[in-house]
Amino acid sequence: MKSNRSILSVLLIGIISSIALIYFYIIQRDFTKNHREFLISINNLEQHQSKLSYLILENSIYIYQNQDKIEQKIQEIQAEYKILKKSVLLKSDTYKQINKKIISLKKKIDSNIKNIEDYLMFNAGIKNSLLFLTRHIESGEFLVLEDSHILIKANHILKHFYDTKKIQDLDYLDYKEFLLHSDSSDKKTKDFIKKFNIHSKYLMKSYTDYINSINSVLHNDIYNAIIEINTQFSKLALKDFKALDTFAFMLFTIFILSLSFIIFLLYSSIKKNHTLQITSKSLQHSLTYDQLTNLYNRKALESRLNSISKPTILLINIDNFKDTNDIYGNQIGDSILINLARLLESELAYLENINIFRLGGDEFGVLFQDIDEDEIYNIAIKLEKNISEHKFSFDNLELDISVSIVCNTIFPILENADLTLKLLKQNPTKRVMIYTDDMNLKKSVEENMQTVQIIKNAIADDRIIPYFQPIVNLQTLKIEKYEALVRLKLEDGTILPPFKFLEISKKSSYYHEITKIMINKILQTAKEYPQYRFSLNISMLDILNEKLITILFDCFNQNLSVVARIDIELLESEFLEDTAKVQEFIKKVHSYGSNILIDDFGSGYSNFSYFSDLDIDVVKIDGSIVSEIVDDKRKLHILKTIHQFTKGMDMVNIAEYVESKEIAQILQEVGIEYAQGYYFSQPIPKPLESDKVTL
Repeated sequence: MKSNRSILSVLLIGIISSIALIYFYIIQRDFTKNHREFLISINNLEQHQSKLSYLILENSIYIYQNQDKIEQKIQEIQAEYKILKKSVLLKSDTYKQINKKIISLKKKIDSNIKNIEDYLMFNAGIKNSLLFLTRHIESGEFLVLEDSHILIKANHILKHFYDTKKIQDLDYLDYKEFLLHSDSSDKKTKDFIKKFNIHSKYLMKSYTDYINSINSVLHNDIYNAIIEINTQFSKLALKDFKALDTFAFMLFTIFILSLSFIIFLLYSSIKKNHTLQITSKSLQHSLTYDQLTNLYNRKALESRLNSISKPTILLINIDNFKDTNDIYGNQIGDSILINLARLLESELAYLENINIFRLGGDEFGVLFQDIDEDEIYNIAIKLEKNISEHKFSFDNLELDISVSIVCNTIFPILENADLTLKLLKQNPTKRVMIYTDDMNLKKSVEENMQTVQIIKNAIADDRIIPYFQPIVNLQTLKIEKYEALVRLKLEDGTILPPFKFLEISKKSSYYHEITKIMINKILQTAKEYPQYRFSLNISMLDILNEKLITILFDCFNQNLSVVARIDIELLESEFLEDTAKVQEFIKKVHSYGSNILIDDFGSGYSNFSYFSDLDIDVVKIDGSIVSEIVDDKRKLHILKTIHQFTKGMDMVNIAEYVESKEIAQILQEVGIEYAQGYYFSQPIPKPLESDKVTL
């Protein structure tokens, strides 16, 4: 009886042990899977972000660079974040703080994506102007005989702009004069200078925003946020591991004498836990080591920089490594990186307290602590020489490579080294360079901040005002319309044109307020001058801004008595693929009785396909065509072609930049209905009482 009871007790304990062990197995299996997935996901996110920064940097250097990879990498980051956010672990109260940090990380990622969109916009504008100036200079061959100095200076200025883009430093624009000047009376020469100066001014104005935007992209704190998440996650995971170990030990202690097979189960459990720990260590290793070269990675460098007091870095970059990859393939390229990593370890083995890193792509770093500047420079010189003399052998292939090396001891260590490397790459005669503050490589945002403050004060003091330029009917010689143009009045009465403040306002919170002020003031002016129509400018990109369009139509609804005399000029130079959205906007504008004008037609992204998709009422022919019809038969032919085409589409023409009587007479002969330009009037504070003009 006692034996039966013992057997029953053993069986009962065995059953309970089996259930307990099965339960333990399920818990630890899910636990391991969830933690592994979380670590892999956060690591993938960090790697995608690192690659995105590299793509942005690469895109900023080259004029012809496909942006599809950037968009693809952004999508990968967003997709990886969604995977991370769906982690089962985040539903647990234990990881509640981790979940909050991941939500905060999304805001940083979204902010960085917005900064990238801003950068791509600036980058596109700068590239377009650089390419225009390049072609424009090529078209200036007529200057070689009489005004060759203009062509020489134009090339010199263009070189400064290209160099500034390559090194991404505003201080490189210290060249005293970026505008062309000439006393020549030759119209072609004057037109050449005028067009050149328009783009030169644009570049001078835009470089600040461009460099600000790329630095805001490259200097984000997403990496630090990921490190913080990873560190806190590791601490919480360690507690969970300890809890699992404790549970396993208790089971082993209680049932080892009753159930012999429990030993096997516990042994299996311990073995699996050991495997889990190995996996965790392997994942942790992958977070701080480069998988290809087994050197420390960029993340490890950033962590190490925060832990030493007097760091010095050697930044080593392989010259023309992309060409090597293109010629010999990625396998040879990877072999070069691995061999260079081993060569660096060999060459620097005699030094103490150093760490070698692969920072990504073809870039390596060596971190020193408290080393003399002359000594580090000599190390760099010797290292560069030994690398250039080394033969990299692969089967029957023998290759030479060269490197550029930068030394830096000044905080911020890595950022200054990166900037210096860009500068070094522009000088093919130098291979080693030391960063100094005298290089003036850092940007300043003071001017932008001042402009934002000027805009803020102008809005508060009601100094955002419209100016009006008349549009003349060439057949009746009467003013029928006015185009409204935004101006900012300074406290001393100086009037600022839009190019000095409008683009900056678009990056601040004041652009919508300026738009609302302009719309209301134009509507008020329309009430005071019922004999005229008025037009205001809206870019095609603005149409996608729901807040701005809501402001426009709210103002329209509050002024229905005059809104039928308010026309909308769409900036045709801004190409927009979403024509369905534009047509929806046009349809609503037409519902108020207003007309739609395409501004600057014939410039920029001129696209005749607009007319097949959009209900355009008026076409404004760009001044670059109109201003040259007197001397340029091709431009006159283009003008006539546009006129005939648009008349066939039942559209009205307005010629811009009418600056002489001769131009006005030719337009009248061609049959152009309306003209606008300084010949009739510059933009003025208010419409004229008289509507009559003379030729």
